[in-house]
Amino acid sequence: EARFFLHITPERIDDLPDGRRRYGFDNLDFAFFLNGALFDGRCAARIPLPDYAVAGVRTGQRDGEGGVLWSAEFLVDPGRRWADAASGEPVARGAFDVYAADGAPAYVKEPCEDADTDARFFLHVVPERAEDLPEGRREYGFDTRGFAFFSNGALFEGRCAARVPLPDYPVASGRTGQYISGVGEIWSAEFAVGR
Repeated sequence: EARFFLHITPERIDDLPDGRRRYGFDNLDFAFFLNGALFDGRCAARIPLPDYAVAGVRTGQRDGEGGVLWSAEFLVDPGRRWADAASGEPVARGAFDVYAADGAPAYVKEPCEDADTDARFFLHVVPERAEDLPEGRREYGFDTRGFAFFSNGALFEGRCAARVPLPDYPVASGRTGQYISGVGEIWSAEFAVGR
């Protein structure tokens, strides 16, 4: 009876529908019997992923008032590849080490616990050309993205790994970290991109 939800994080933020880009993930909401069936004492449902490349997924069920009954997060194959590709020297260090993975920041921490992922992340992106910024961000000189860890990553094998896509325009540098509302930044680090 409870509705299912599916949060889909793409490899590239620009693959999302316009209205979902500021959130960093797409959201699907569905009833079990529209996508599944009961048979031989079992329940099974299936919902197709979109045709763009998917990095990670968070899924679960909500009660009638919108509360989460259960949820689970997992990296799709490209996400595990990003975590495994996080080798060499990080481009920035903080509570998480930040690597350049496939041209976008990958956040890795080992060992890692649930508490490490509670604070929200931020990413400030400085373009090579100010005119590439969305109009509302030009006065600041950078674009900003805030995201929850589990909308972009997962805990697995004692590691935390998350990746956030960069915009399509050429990026010169970035500043990233984590913050707690009402408290402020926990950590931050700057890095050069040059792509």
